[in-house]
Amino acid sequence: FCSSAFDFAPTRPTPAETPEKKARTAKTMTSSTMSAAAKKILLVKPQVTAPLDPDFCPLVLSKKNYLKLTEGCTDFLQWAMPRADGCATYKLPVFPEGHEDADASVYLACVLIQEMIWQRSASKLLLAGPPKICEAIKAAYSAGGAYEFEVKSMPNVCGTPDAKFEVEIVKPEELPTTKDTPQVCGKEAN
Repeated sequence: FCSSAFDFAPTRPTPAETPEKKARTAKTMTSSTMSAAAKKILLVKPQVTAPLDPDFCPLVLSKKNYLKLTEGCTDFLQWAMPRADGCATYKLPVFPEGHEDADASVYLACVLIQEMIWQRSASKLLLAGPPKICEAIKAAYSAGGAYEFEVKSMPNVCGTPDAKFEVEIVKPEELPTTKDTPQVCGKEAN
């Protein structure tokens, strides 16, 4: 199993954890978070092996392979991430519910959402698409889910530490549109 690009669920040690328990937990989390379907589609090694990490599988190759395999799919997962100064949106073709590779859709969507959250921030996550896929992502982005760290961190990142990061499943027509606000940077760099 490839590392780096898809080691998305880091373990965070608790005071009572021993190094042995931490190592077992890390191995379990890494091997159990990605289904066989997701591994088959998303673990794509580059033609030139990375010398320091021979198992490295870049996200760009995974996404390219996934999009090639979902070209004929008619179902889409859409999401919106509203924030104080705008809203980020995305639309991803997904395998139909019940398809043997549907787990790959959930896994990739979770990774792409995580990436967008840290790029642009979000006060909440709005999902629209196949119900089972939306529910799986909602569970991952909740307390106790694989992305609990993002759920707990985003209120602080957004400057609203008392607010709760919510995940809602809505109809596609209820999603807000993309709105980006230019950010002024580097004016006082002396």
